[in-house]
Amino acid sequence: MNRLPERLSPVVCKNCALMLARIAYRRYWWFPLVREPLLLGMRILTWRHGIDPRSHGVRNPECHGCIRFMKAELEEKSPTFRFLNDRIGRRFSALRDARITQAELDEAKRYAREAMGLEDNGQPKE
Repeated sequence: MNRLPERLSPVVCKNCALMLARIAYRRYWWFPLVREPLLLGMRILTWRHGIDPRSHGVRNPECHGCIRFMKAELEEKSPTFRFLNDRIGRRFSALRDARITQAELDEAKRYAREAMGLEDNGQPKE
């Protein structure tokens, strides 16, 4: 039986990073060469700061351990991450988003809201 966690994560997703990464990985052979070192760096910082992204309660099993949870906690706990993310984060998102259609980006946003149990306006579903 698939049960909801007792306490859902307070982190709210704006778009499904996994969905967008999968699209970019299929379309561009070089995209993992850019993304994976960044992800490895985040995993190392996560380990160093004692962060367990799998501890966040989620409604959707695919969201378990999502990069969004790593980023949210690293923003709080790691000055190194904040420094690097300020310089690289927006550029990486722009690189990725330039290779994704608007329809795909809209679908990733819709999927994230649905996975988080939110209405289109960002409010929790009743």
